[in-house]
Amino acid sequence: MNIRTGSASLSAPARPGPAIVLPSAYRILPTTVPFHVPGFERQRNPAGVVFTPEPVDCADWFERFTARVSNAVGSTYLPVCRMSDGEFLLLFGFQPPSIRLPMGRRAWIRCLQAREMMRHRFGGFRAETTPGVSSGAMSHAERLTLAPILSKQYADIARDGILGLHLSYGNTPFQEQYFPALGKWLAEHAVRLTLNNYVPFYFVYALLRGPAFPLLIASRRVLVVHSATGDKREAITRSINEKMPRGVEWLNISATRSFADTLDLTRLQDRPDICLLGGGVGKAHLFPQLRSLGIPCIDAGFAFEVWADPENGTAPS
Repeated sequence: MNIRTGSASLSAPARPGPAIVLPSAYRILPTTVPFHVPGFERQRNPAGVVFTPEPVDCADWFERFTARVSNAVGSTYLPVCRMSDGEFLLLFGFQPPSIRLPMGRRAWIRCLQAREMMRHRFGGFRAETTPGVSSGAMSHAERLTLAPILSKQYADIARDGILGLHLSYGNTPFQEQYFPALGKWLAEHAVRLTLNNYVPFYFVYALLRGPAFPLLIASRRVLVVHSATGDKREAITRSINEKMPRGVEWLNISATRSFADTLDLTRLQDRPDICLLGGGVGKAHLFPQLRSLGIPCIDAGFAFEVWADPENGTAPS
């Protein structure tokens, strides 16, 4: 199974969401609001909602997020890290399928999960950003050792910066079966989600693929931490250079084992103003190593695949 600006007021009242009711165990935050990604309205799902700590309009929330990242450029360590099904699977293991699914579908998923559990035990954990693009590979023993370590590191990111959590949902269940385990994880690490330390998963892609991105990096020194080499690296660099940064410098990491990489910051020729990171499910291991730079470090993920080849997508993925 491959796992695939300026500050703004947040006082605008949220519109009532659609009548999608999740089981009480899945409701890890007190409020839901209609979910949309500013700048990508054509991809808006009329039935989509997202969990929030308090009522807020998504446009205002995104504006606040963009302003916080912009204000940190060149001056403040601000980790921005996305978490969705791949990270949840790594940390929490397989979870019972959503009870919103028909019983037969749930039974079939459970059979698939049993098969995948055996594969993970003997073949190791594997995850992909998109087919053919690995976001992590480790043995079963490594996962058992690393999961608690990475778990703490993800929690530290929530305390230092912003988690882009996939807490939106619609008519068709996708990742919501992880919500109970995620709620328990937040409680165990004493992480209280607020509008400052949590944004929807897709806000990060909207920041990197929308009109805010050129303003974020223009005339700035950009550090890229990623595994790309050769033609792919050159294509990514060209795409970033189109936004007119002062310069782009790279630190290469493993394509599958970022959780074991050590970053050598002494190799940097210039102090960067902002870092774009692509480290897969082991990325939480890399953020603490970048703290001393004192800059925003943004988990760009699939955005790298679009920068490498624009045909890979035209909407947040």
